[in-house]
Amino acid sequence: MTPFPSAESHAVRSPEILGDLTLWDAGVELGDRTGDVEERFLSDLVLPGVIVYAEGRVCGVLSRKRLFAALSRAFARELFIKRPCEVLLDFIDTDPLVLSIDTPIAIAVNRALARSSELSYEPVLVEREGRYLLLEVDVLMRVQSRLLLQAVDSKDALLQEVQNKADELSQTLVSLERARDRLLQSEQRLEGEVAKRTQELAMINADLLQKQAQIDSELKVARSLQQSILPSSFPIHDAYHGQAIMRAARMIGGDFYDVFRLDEHRLGVIVADVSGKGVPAALFMVLVRTMLQDLALQALSPAACIAEANRQLIARNPISLFVTTVYGILDARTGQFTFCNGGHIMPYVLRASGGVEVVDERSSPLVGLLEMAVYTDHTISLQPGDGLMLVTDGIAECFDRDGQLYGEERLLDLLASNTSMPVDRLLSKLLGELDQFSAGTQMSDDVTVLTLRYVGDRQAAAVSVHSGRDERPSHSVRASQSRFLR
Repeated sequence: MTPFPSAESHAVRSPEILGDLTLWDAGVELGDRTGDVEERFLSDLVLPGVIVYAEGRVCGVLSRKRLFAALSRAFARELFIKRPCEVLLDFIDTDPLVLSIDTPIAIAVNRALARSSELSYEPVLVEREGRYLLLEVDVLMRVQSRLLLQAVDSKDALLQEVQNKADELSQTLVSLERARDRLLQSEQRLEGEVAKRTQELAMINADLLQKQAQIDSELKVARSLQQSILPSSFPIHDAYHGQAIMRAARMIGGDFYDVFRLDEHRLGVIVADVSGKGVPAALFMVLVRTMLQDLALQALSPAACIAEANRQLIARNPISLFVTTVYGILDARTGQFTFCNGGHIMPYVLRASGGVEVVDERSSPLVGLLEMAVYTDHTISLQPGDGLMLVTDGIAECFDRDGQLYGEERLLDLLASNTSMPVDRLLSKLLGELDQFSAGTQMSDDVTVLTLRYVGDRQAAAVSVHSGRDERPSHSVRASQSRFLR
């Protein structure tokens, strides 16, 4: 078993970063006996948790609370106490929050509380010069509370100033009382003024209604213009066909899609979702779409294209909007779909043989937000008859009248039952199910769907589709256990 050193403390007058707090250097190996770990906690009653290592790499954090919760279950102690810590994987936080040693305390508190309720008070890993130390969240919260109390104390002078203002207001009230008699004498004159102002307000209101009608008319024109910007159909090609649609939550929206030929054999595909809604998002959408298409036509890879778009948007973004997007290139000769995901929902792969595959890869950062963001390409191999679907989060975030979300699972069930359906019918079926689910409830976000079917060798595609009809459709399941290895 790895030795258990004592806590490292850093005493400063006013802690500002995590390096100023008490951190713990305590670790165990995944193969260490559970009973030894329990003894360690019993011998050090203030130890918040231990770092679990596997062959020198961090694989998670086991907190005191989770260990004793596991051992308190019926018969758990007899089952676990003599076995290695590996049996406690269900109780180990395998995806702990990792913060650098110089993280400000306020930011660390927000990051810790942003986790799920189950993990919000689990110990946090603090990285210092390649080492990992433990930080107890309770300690972090207490320090934040002390800082807040200091801030409250510093308000005493302001409160005194407020009191002085209150005294001044009291004197003003006395003056107002004296003026009341004079105001009563001018009541008849004021009634005449009120009638005059009422008439003026009625005229202003009528003018506002007229202007609102004009705005509504202009927004309808803007909606038509926005829809006209989006491609009405896919480029015609023997090896693929597809269809796409965008529904704005308001009159105009920030979602968009684009399809365009890069050359005789390659097709560019874009689906994106701009932050925000309404006119700002729509204008930003036009900028992003134009920028991405111009960059794509420069023969850049998807990752290079999005990286350059990120750089340009940061330089030309006065209102700090950002966008999530998937840009991919389909090679009609091979069926290879190479794409980069900038903070967006991963594509769904509809296999002709039956089943839906969810791309289980980490997406790259949002576009237009981080100057030093790094973007990565991924590749999907499509066989003849296979399909792709790219969506925005307006589908999963569609609400019914009871406030329930449509969610990704319903989408996967629908796709798994219709993997070989023609793209136009699949799109219509999805939109029909969304309409039925929402039952007229106002959309909370724009909805964009792009479906693509790779035909390739038509004869091979027909055999693949036919063989998949007798199979039971299913969708793949993402790995439920996240991994943390450094």
